[in-house]
Amino acid sequence: METSFDRELVSKRDILSLIFELFPWVRQFETALLNEYAKAAFSINPHRSECPERNQAMSLMRSRIGNTARRCGFSEEQISRFESEIEIAPVLQCGPHLHLSIEPDAFYTHLFSLMGIRSHGRRCYISYGCSTVKFVERGRKGPAWLQIDGQAINVFGLSRSKMIPYSILGRNNRYSFHLQNVDRPGPDSEAVSCLRGILPADEFSSAADAIKAANLHLWKRYFDSQIDFLQLDDSDVGDLVADHLADEQSWLRTRLIEDKQFAMQMLSRIDQLAETAWRGWLKNSTHFFWGCIDGRLVPLWLDGAVLQSHASDDIRVEFSAASLVEALENGRIVPNLLLMFIVTSILPGVRVLGGSRHTIYYPLMRWAFCDALRSNDHDAQLLNTLSEDDRPGIWGHRVISSLCEPFSLLNTLGQDGVETLLDHFGQMSIADASGPLSSFTDDPLWAELRMAYSCGKANRSCPKWAFS
Repeated sequence: METSFDRELVSKRDILSLIFELFPWVRQFETALLNEYAKAAFSINPHRSECPERNQAMSLMRSRIGNTARRCGFSEEQISRFESEIEIAPVLQCGPHLHLSIEPDAFYTHLFSLMGIRSHGRRCYISYGCSTVKFVERGRKGPAWLQIDGQAINVFGLSRSKMIPYSILGRNNRYSFHLQNVDRPGPDSEAVSCLRGILPADEFSSAADAIKAANLHLWKRYFDSQIDFLQLDDSDVGDLVADHLADEQSWLRTRLIEDKQFAMQMLSRIDQLAETAWRGWLKNSTHFFWGCIDGRLVPLWLDGAVLQSHASDDIRVEFSAASLVEALENGRIVPNLLLMFIVTSILPGVRVLGGSRHTIYYPLMRWAFCDALRSNDHDAQLLNTLSEDDRPGIWGHRVISSLCEPFSLLNTLGQDGVETLLDHFGQMSIADASGPLSSFTDDPLWAELRMAYSCGKANRSCPKWAFS
């Protein structure tokens, strides 16, 4: 989660300085054009590995991407390209939550990704959007809200009671795009009428499915119809986890699930971070999965051989491959962020781009995973492979920031709107393109880390940073 508290706690200059310290390779782009940084973010060697665990994880990732693309209606030629490019260019944009792609956070991040993908002449863009988020994240912001011409638009036309407790992945209702203007009720404005004509008129079993379907339409209309866009969310990751658990050769099944000792060692490493300068960045908020009850998420805790909730809503799932697959298939559980990154990035060797919190917590996830691997000689090859990963996580969300509402801006700029914006931001420096960096400067965790770094309690030679 990335939260803005609207109160600057550390300066933008200090934030950029700290990023350059933690990721020294980024410093070369301090005064370069943003085009060059975007190109570097998507510059990666093709997947080649002698590690069987990594190869098997990539094989499952490739197959799941193909199956997801097929379900979205892509042609066999397009599906083949998606499967090939995740191996040829293993990069996944993980920055924005699952929002409509014309929401500012999503739009400007997809613009940055498009900049990087085009620089390599690629034909596919794969993005993960976290759907274990509520309809309303704060105020009138979140997947259920849009700002169009300064007016607040209730995307699904839901009451607060239908939004506040629920995550958008829940299949507890039917969802369609109502686009209710809560500030100015009455006939649609020209912009809202235009948007209504673009979005699908169907009903969907979850808000997440509705948003993913809508984003395919928006991508073709406004971004680049020559580049195929595939968006994954936590339901797709749940399918990938099930693929692992159904495979008797999967490292995830044999070591994480069937060997409870490894699972507990990794959780213990994460708990240890609370006593270090990296405290607060990564916590065991739930153990590997969330429980899902009618769209409400509850934390689950691994107790012996059982995954269970401690709340009044009693969820008990045996921590075994068969039971977890069944619970995933019937929607009782959903992978948490740690497990998501294990199956989509850490095991298959896919570079992930993310935002202000991800920039720090992802390297710490890799440390917890790798440090737990040290306890078993059988994992030596996988550990060595992970230690050689090149730039496994990169800041790639909110690198572009603007106060302009994307949908209004696109309609003003006309048919070549995205081309104009790509050229405009691409010629800027990182400092100019990124705006106030409020997701960093308003965050107490970044303020604390800056202080810890200044007094030597945290630095890039710290063992916890060894797998960044």
